[in-house]
Amino acid sequence: MDSTKCSAQVERFEVVETGRRRRWTDDEKLKIVLKRLQSPRSVSSTARRYGISRSLLLTWQRSFGARNRRFSSFRLL
Repeated sequence: MDSTKCSAQVERFEVVETGRRRRWTDDEKLKIVLKRLQSPRSVSSTARRYGISRSLLLTWQRSFGARNRRFSSFRLL
């Protein structure tokens, strides 16, 4: 046998699809922010519950707070 002969080696790997970016409406964002403010949950646990990052939730919270300082007084039914 020829010692310089190369054998093809195939490696198997799996492609994990992350999916498309989620588009959140302003109503959905506000609902999530209000849930976070009305419950004793931490920011991280609320973000995990909705499948978003902690920083995104805080960004939405600041955004709604800048638009309307009274938004934290709303009650979800």
